[in-house]
Amino acid sequence: MIRSSSLQYSAQQLKQAIEWFVQLQSEQCSSEDQARFESWLKKNTNHRAAYSEAESIWANMDDLKFIPIPGLAKARSAKPSKPNAAQLAAWAFVIFSTALLGGAWSEYSAETITYATRIGEYRRVDLADNSHIDLNTDTRVSVRMSFLQRNVILTQGEALFEVSHNRLRLFTVKVGDLTIRDIGTRFNVRKQTEGATISVLEGEVELSDARGMDNERLVAGNQRSYKEKTGLGPLKTVEGADQFMAWVNGQLVFKRTPLSEVTAELERYHPVQFTFSDQKLANETLSGTFDSTDIDPFLHALEAMLPVQAKRNGQQIQLRRVLKN
Repeated sequence: MIRSSSLQYSAQQLKQAIEWFVQLQSEQCSSEDQARFESWLKKNTNHRAAYSEAESIWANMDDLKFIPIPGLAKARSAKPSKPNAAQLAAWAFVIFSTALLGGAWSEYSAETITYATRIGEYRRVDLADNSHIDLNTDTRVSVRMSFLQRNVILTQGEALFEVSHNRLRLFTVKVGDLTIRDIGTRFNVRKQTEGATISVLEGEVELSDARGMDNERLVAGNQRSYKEKTGLGPLKTVEGADQFMAWVNGQLVFKRTPLSEVTAELERYHPVQFTFSDQKLANETLSGTFDSTDIDPFLHALEAMLPVQAKRNGQQIQLRRVLKN
C-alpha cells in the first residue's frame, strides 16, 4: 500500500487516482494498463498521495454512506442475502465505482451560492456539512459545495469560519491569490486592500498563494497578514477570541487603539466619514467595548473619555481637540 500522506494533491488528481484504483481492480486490467498506471504514478509526487487516499477510501467505505450519491442506494441493494467473500468484494466494488461516477457528476453540477451583508448588517450562514460562516458588515462570499471539495471565495469584508472537519472534502477559502485550507478549525479572515488578515482561534490552517508559498501552517492563537505583492507579514499573537466574537454580538472592542484606526473601523459599520481638525488627535488611543449598531452612544462616550468634541454634519463627522477643566 502506498503511503504519502504528508504530500498534497488536487481534487482532479484524486479523481484520477480513484479511476486508476477502479481500473486496477478490474478483471480487464491489462499489463499495458498497469504500465500506464506506473507511468502516471511517477509523473507527479502528488499522485502517490492521491492514490494513497483512494486506497484509504476503499478501506473505509463507511465514510461514503453519509454522502448523497446518485444510484448509491440501488448499488447497495444489490447485495445478496447470503454473500460469500467474493460477492462482498464485488458489492463493495460496485459501491466504489458508483461513488466515483456520482462524485464526478456532483463535481460538475455543484451550484455556487453567494451570500452578502449590507453596511452595518450581520448574518450567519449554516452550510449543509454542519459548518458555519458568520458574515460581518459589508461582506460577500461565494460558496460551492461539491462531492470532494468545499470552496469559499471571500470577495469583500470579513468572515468567521467554524468548519466541520472532513478529510475527504477539503474546505478552502480564497482571498485574491491566497488560499486558506482548513484543518478542522475556527478562523477569521478579513479582506483588505490587496491582501487579508488571517486569525486562527482553534485548530490550524494552511496558507498557499500563487507566488510559491505552499502550505504554510498557522496554528491557534496566531495571526498573520498577507499582501499579494510582499507575501506573509510577521507572526502575531491573537489576544483571545473576544475581538472576533464581539462583532458577532454587535460590539466593537478596542484596546489602546489609535483614533485613526477606531474611526476607520466605525466607517465599516456606518455610512459616515470622519475627519480630524488636529492630526495629532488621530494618535490618541481609546480602550473599551462599544455597540457597533448605533454610532451616537459611541460619540457621546468618546467625548466623555477623551479631550474630543464630535461635530456632525450629515454623514461627515469632524473630531476636534478641546481643553477640559
